[in-house]
Amino acid sequence: MMITPELKVQILDFIKENIGEKQFKAWFKAIDFVEMADNEIQVPLPNVYYRDWYEKHYKTLLISALKTVLDRDYQVRFLVSSPDNQDQTDLFGMPSEAPPKATPKKTPPPQASVGQLNTNYTFDRFVVGSCNRLAHAAALAVAENPAKAYNPLFIHGSVGLGKTHLLQAACWVALKKSPNLKLYYISCENFVNDYIASVKRGACEVFRNKYRSADIVAIDDIHFLGVGEKKGSQEEFFHTFNALHNAQKQIILSSDSPPQEIPTLAERLVSRFKWGMVARLDTPDFELRSAILKQKVELKRVEFPDDVITCIANVIDSNIRELEGAVNKIIATSKLMKQPISLALAQEVLKDIQPGKVYPITINSIQDTVSKYFNIKVSDLQSKKRIKSISFPRQVGIYLARILTNHSLEEIGAGFGGKDHTTVMYSVEKIKQRLHKDQEFKRTVALLTTELKK
Repeated sequence: MMITPELKVQILDFIKENIGEKQFKAWFKAIDFVEMADNEIQVPLPNVYYRDWYEKHYKTLLISALKTVLDRDYQVRFLVSSPDNQDQTDLFGMPSEAPPKATPKKTPPPQASVGQLNTNYTFDRFVVGSCNRLAHAAALAVAENPAKAYNPLFIHGSVGLGKTHLLQAACWVALKKSPNLKLYYISCENFVNDYIASVKRGACEVFRNKYRSADIVAIDDIHFLGVGEKKGSQEEFFHTFNALHNAQKQIILSSDSPPQEIPTLAERLVSRFKWGMVARLDTPDFELRSAILKQKVELKRVEFPDDVITCIANVIDSNIRELEGAVNKIIATSKLMKQPISLALAQEVLKDIQPGKVYPITINSIQDTVSKYFNIKVSDLQSKKRIKSISFPRQVGIYLARILTNHSLEEIGAGFGGKDHTTVMYSVEKIKQRLHKDQEFKRTVALLTTELKK
């Protein structure tokens, strides 16, 4: 897929929405993308100092932007396009406060606390529901009283459920309470790479002092220790864990699996991971997915109709990351097509994101499910009868058909007693209004939706 000027605008819009106007103008006003073979995007930069800065602060964001807009996984490479001694001012259009040149040190700087934390990953932006309540409460307790509540705190769950968000939120609170804390937030892969590099340099003692002298160590994706042969890294982490725990310093870990299911992980590490609190994150239910979506669009200051929120929450039921990806793609498509965000637009976008999952439900299956729930005949839903015991279930069926199928208003009306499109729209609006103020009814509709998806 060629990155056209239009697609580049969408990519840059995504970046701007995630880092804000000031940072965007400072670092992305002159950026360029060069598409290569094998799904690689190259980004020319003026020298190695810019390259190191982008690698550390913006690589993950760029990969996410490319995935969201182009719907494809790309590798990003930052290329130095001129000698290291080039002046770092307006030649590249970057700010004069670009990272200063510095004399290389024999040991790398600490895996920084604030430097690697995402400002969006805070507790006030974490939507709590039954699937994550325990993990959220435990992370907050640890953040407010490091090493006093649960040590270690081990959070596990599938991809995209909020593990990284909770780890970083805990770090933000701890730093806010005690700004001078020595805190390391790092991925397990980077921890392992840091260890390997220290072995090659003969600087293992420097590595040990670095982590074992910390007040808080938060390691994301600790299951990486159990991938392949990492006996040396496991041994080093075992002693680091013991040193921190004995010194009453806080350890926070996240993993895709519970401790006992991490392959090739030493039993002594498994047992230590269970010493404190092991909290699981489950897949969010329909109501929580809807609440998360509403928060996402509010933060982006974009208005999404309720039926679009409902549609996304119904189609994407796996993880939060995919929900956000859908929101970003709908916004980008709306801007590109110069169309308002609508149910029809959302359905078209979701059809590309989740092929075959958007419209698997038929009017007949809806009528069958609704009639059984309300204890009436399917023929009643298809009739013109106007008594309340039938007209209300009919409105529910019409609403579900509008949200869960690709049928036009006319087709839905024809299936429910030959109603015209204005009557269908009226029925949908009536149900939406009731959903807003009747929580019991909201649960009923969610139950019917879940049943239909089976």
